[in-house]
Amino acid sequence: MLALVLESSTSAAKALLYDDKLGVVAEESEPYSPDFDSGGRQDADKVYQVTLEAGRKAAAGRRVEAIGLGGVWHSIVPCDQDMNPVERSCIWSFTEPGEICRELRADQKIAGGIYRRTGCMPNITYQPYAILHLTRNGFDPTNRLFASQAGFNFFHLAGERLETKNIVSGMGLLNTHDLIYDRGVLEMIGCRPEQFGPLADYREVRPLKKKAAVLLGLSPGIPVVPPHSDGALNQVGNGCMRAGAMTFSVGTSAAIRLSTNRPVLSDPPGTWCYVGVEDWLCGAATNGACNCVNWFKETVLENRWSFSELESEPSVKGRTPVFLPFLFGERCPGWNDNRRGGFMELRPGDTAVSLFQGLLEGVVFNIFHCYNILTGLAGEPDEIVMSGGIINSPLWLQMAADIFQREISLSPAAQASTLGGAAVALHAAGRLDDVRSFRQTDLRKAVPRKDRAGEYADKFSRYLEHYARGDL
Repeated sequence: MLALVLESSTSAAKALLYDDKLGVVAEESEPYSPDFDSGGRQDADKVYQVTLEAGRKAAAGRRVEAIGLGGVWHSIVPCDQDMNPVERSCIWSFTEPGEICRELRADQKIAGGIYRRTGCMPNITYQPYAILHLTRNGFDPTNRLFASQAGFNFFHLAGERLETKNIVSGMGLLNTHDLIYDRGVLEMIGCRPEQFGPLADYREVRPLKKKAAVLLGLSPGIPVVPPHSDGALNQVGNGCMRAGAMTFSVGTSAAIRLSTNRPVLSDPPGTWCYVGVEDWLCGAATNGACNCVNWFKETVLENRWSFSELESEPSVKGRTPVFLPFLFGERCPGWNDNRRGGFMELRPGDTAVSLFQGLLEGVVFNIFHCYNILTGLAGEPDEIVMSGGIINSPLWLQMAADIFQREISLSPAAQASTLGGAAVALHAAGRLDDVRSFRQTDLRKAVPRKDRAGEYADKFSRYLEHYARGDL
């Protein structure tokens, strides 16, 4: 039995063809062209079309029995009554609502209330503030419909408006306790629940309509699973849906996610809490990871150094510059959209290699800072599974294990989120009784070096000193 997974990520469309006996049999990735995205505003129609093109190539006319959908957790597409976009979509990297978010966070009663109900602090990551920004600049939301990018894709595949509680919770629109659209947030942005898709879960599949089937080269009528976020599907694909299991992803941005059987909120707010595919996911995310690495290599070093050259020398021991990875603002733990990053404690003897390694350390320190907050609330995870671009860097991966002083399992899948999409599609086709049972085996491990624990503890304390002072 073959399942097709379609995912519209931040910078590319991805497709995976999964055989329930053989595993992954085909993968496709189609990067978006530069005109698709302008400052976090994307062309939703073009994203959908490229996603279908990736799916058509992956399926290659073979007999697919179910389709799973994934996408970025934080996106919104303003549409007319026929679900045609009237504005470019706004995704998590759209920074213009920053001033609105700062105004709301200045009132601790309002911001705290939003956080306690939704699990999301007022921040540019979340879509209510994009709607507020558009409204302040002449957009009238009164008679508009709204969808996530993945929900927009679902409508054009299945002909029905549906959103999952998982997707909506990561948009900052769901009451994480009552599992309905949050009335206070909707009143704040001047919208009604019916302007957003009805809430569903992965069990409420719909048939693929003819027009989309033709574009994909598939048969109409096969089940399409309502969309879930890439982050939540990562948890499924890595077999981490049980309470106490954590995923750690490092790509353009970075995130940790801990499966829990109840909402977990921090005081003061330093983490987030969303609804998962089942139960809840509590965690933290950063805006700066591989995007900071690319900035350093391409802008600072002007591509004069390759990654292999930057990582060819032995890991720098002792003092490296402190790097605050907030070039794109801060998400967790401080939620400060306006915060900026850079190097601290620079010395004349610093080299491209020591700067590079200091940058890698700073990205992991940001996540480790959040990890300490989260585990103080929910306890230490019994397993951490790593995925994303960091796995391609032995230096960075070992650094993460050394900083966390934890054994870290390595996901065998380059794109664990698409594997999660395969799991929910297998369930829709009746080939998987429980998505919680989906599990990769024989995971490789990154083992911490105990002799580096003291050195990294010292470096982390210096990082926290600069963070607390609000440097940069």
